[in-house]
Amino acid sequence: MLESLLEPLPLNPESYVNRLLHSNDVPLDWEALVIRSIVSDGEDRLSQRRDETVEHNRVHRAILSPIRRMPMELVCTIFALASAQNTPPWQLGFICRSWRHYALSYPILWSSVTVPCYPRFYERKMQRLLSKLQTQLSRATNASLDVHWSCNDPDSRLLGLILPHSNRWRNVSFHVTNKCRLDWLLPTSGKLDRLETLEVENFGATTFPDVFTTAPNLRRVVLTQLAMANRYTPPIYLKSIPIPWGQITHYRGVFPGVRQVKFLQAAPNLLNCALEIAECSNFTPPANTTIILPHLRRLCLDGAASLLNVMAPELDELCFEFAFGMWVPHLIIPFIRRASCTLTRLVLWKCCLCAELTVALRSLPTLSYLLLENTNHDEKERFAFFATMAISGTDSDVCPHIVSMVYGYEGWDNHSTQDAFISMAMSRLRTQHSLRSQLSRLRVFRTAGCLERYDPPTLDMKHRIQMLQDEGLDVAFLRLCINLFIPFTPSIVETLRERMFCCQWCHACCAAAAAHSGNDGNHSDGLPGCNKFLELVDAGFG
Repeated sequence: MLESLLEPLPLNPESYVNRLLHSNDVPLDWEALVIRSIVSDGEDRLSQRRDETVEHNRVHRAILSPIRRMPMELVCTIFALASAQNTPPWQLGFICRSWRHYALSYPILWSSVTVPCYPRFYERKMQRLLSKLQTQLSRATNASLDVHWSCNDPDSRLLGLILPHSNRWRNVSFHVTNKCRLDWLLPTSGKLDRLETLEVENFGATTFPDVFTTAPNLRRVVLTQLAMANRYTPPIYLKSIPIPWGQITHYRGVFPGVRQVKFLQAAPNLLNCALEIAECSNFTPPANTTIILPHLRRLCLDGAASLLNVMAPELDELCFEFAFGMWVPHLIIPFIRRASCTLTRLVLWKCCLCAELTVALRSLPTLSYLLLENTNHDEKERFAFFATMAISGTDSDVCPHIVSMVYGYEGWDNHSTQDAFISMAMSRLRTQHSLRSQLSRLRVFRTAGCLERYDPPTLDMKHRIQMLQDEGLDVAFLRLCINLFIPFTPSIVETLRERMFCCQWCHACCAAAAAHSGNDGNHSDGLPGCNKFLELVDAGFG
């Protein structure tokens, strides 16, 4: 064998290769090595050719991609949904020529203008900012603008750039950090014809000039107090902001009770309202005072605001947010009776699944939508509640017409209560009674202790949700994180509500993107739903 390996190779290797190809001779050892080398080289060339063919097909298949045939309007709408809030899409132009063309020709993408708080001595930053704002305003052409002021006393060059476009302001927000007068807004008086939304995040006793009362299309007002008070420093509220309350249809605010009552009495055309009373547990509603809101459809309250005497006969959706340790379900029915309304939608945050809640729900037979976020860990009460909520087609059924339900929990490891929950859902899904509505949509989420952490469902919960899906129920576990360490106010509740209703749209977008990328569009936990954390950071409005 060694001798055969030491033999010199023939001058013409093709001759012995041909001999071996056309005979049944046993190759010598050195011949076998050469043949193996030839086979290996061929496999390498085949692999390279395969890779080249795959790449060739990929780049040519991309030409036929559905995204290339999307209308520009649809692509730009996706751009607007995917872009960070209040941020122009500066980076979209770096993707490809067509996307850059789309982005530059779609003014709405450039219509959100943020005026940051830069110290005057940062001249280079100021110059870059002025250049970017000028470019942005140019690309926005004549589109309505969303303007966000994060400074009390803007540089005169910024004012000279932004104020002349006040006739295009659609939404304007102010982030005020100390006591001041915003008299630099005076040049906008009488020019806010497009203004629809006014939002103020206030840290101090701010005074606004009378420029908004002449805005004919102003309908939405958000006034939030962000200063945290303590026993040494009382809260300082917005001092003065003239508003044409008679034309306002959407209001969300944090103020002492007396001012909230005045605002509501001056706003008879409200359709949507979220109230937080600053005094919390120390609030006493004014005697012999009835607030009449004949057109109100949605109302979100904290515990103190639920004591107000509000008459709203058209009220359709009611949301209660109770502070930790202040769950008082007995306030629900008296408020509804004072309001003289027939509810179809009820939302309860930080509630306990107790007998008192069952009594309250039993008095609301017209409910079709129910959201419960449970912070109670009493498994006996939770089991009893779910058992009571199961329907059997009798007169004792609680809320027999619910078609959509959302349930959030903080901790839930008890199999008995999980089974009771599934049985409750099954009873509402399988009801055949002509006077009972069938449950068609169920969402479940787990309250997390940290805003950035998503707590997936346990394997047991996955299995139970899958059982409901197999029965045909539209059910999903939401990727929802609620920070237990952030004060849970009606303002935050309103934001969460919008995020939860946006979940269906997000899921549709994710599914479309997954279809293009080859992904299955589901969560890593195997359950459908929104493929993005629903964060309670920015303040949306319904």
